[in-house]
Amino acid sequence: MIHAVLAAAALCAPQLFRPDGSPSHARLRGPALVLSGGGLSEMPDARVLAWMRERIDAPRTGRAGNLLVLKASGGRYYTDDFYRRSAFAYVREILVPPCATRAQVDGIAAQVDKADAVLFAGGDQSHYTAWKGSKLIAAVRNVYERGGIVGGGSAGLAIQGQVIFDSVAADRVLPDDRDVATPDAVKNPYEPAISFTTGFFDWAPMRAVITDTHVARRDRFGRTTAFMARALRDGLVRGTKIYGVDVDEGAALLVDANGVATLVQRAREDDGYVPKGAWIIEGGPARRIAPGKPLLYTVRVTHLRSGTRYDLRAKRAMGGDSYRVTVNGAEARMYSRNPYE
Repeated sequence: MIHAVLAAAALCAPQLFRPDGSPSHARLRGPALVLSGGGLSEMPDARVLAWMRERIDAPRTGRAGNLLVLKASGGRYYTDDFYRRSAFAYVREILVPPCATRAQVDGIAAQVDKADAVLFAGGDQSHYTAWKGSKLIAAVRNVYERGGIVGGGSAGLAIQGQVIFDSVAADRVLPDDRDVATPDAVKNPYEPAISFTTGFFDWAPMRAVITDTHVARRDRFGRTTAFMARALRDGLVRGTKIYGVDVDEGAALLVDANGVATLVQRAREDDGYVPKGAWIIEGGPARRIAPGKPLLYTVRVTHLRSGTRYDLRAKRAMGGDSYRVTVNGAEARMYSRNPYE
């Protein structure tokens, strides 16, 4: 029995992987966010890493700054690639398993305190929202507040908004191979698989915002609008407006110190998929939003393609195509127009 307990404890202990490079002491150019619609391995990493390095106040010809990758599940190892493809002086990766104790989670704060940039990997956002109120999350907030870079991909993007679709209820009621899908969400925005977390981060550009990932590739536009309508009706944001920040796989929004987001994306994914950009969705109260009732919601959309920008602080378009889409969960053809074009 003792051996079983010790083995279980070892499996739950955070893993600090071997770092690349040597820690540096760098000045920072102001807080910034990285919002990648796919996992960190699916973002346009060369441009993202170069942009991140530019936030470090140091000569461009040398290495500077410390990058930390946090993840709550296994999968790809990022350290070597990110060090090789970037000009960061130091790259470290830490795995914090979902079964880690709060004390173990808090213990990672000391590593975060050394970072100039923190990226959350993909996986399941419920594993990250479990860290709400921890010393680790307080340390990540401090990285941003002292002018550093915070962000992530897929699940790491899902946790960046003021309102988070947290996957907690979905993990409890859905099979392991299923997630909340658009057809279900728009038919009943109060379906039992939908749950939210608030009070996790508080980035100024992301206030009154909920994010979504892999959007066009997995047709998540409709479910984002269901989440928006729910969050507004349930009082999870103040005021009468809510915004969805939807990013496709293979694309990323890079948000500077002024809150201006610029879209960068790959030409195509490794399997041939062509990323379609990002969408800023603006919505007020839904025309129909009630438990057991199909959603009826008209929203305004700004479609961002490579190089176009959007002011997330002011919630103001600086380019891109704008149009309205009505989402009607009572209709087989749920969109009044193709929201992705």
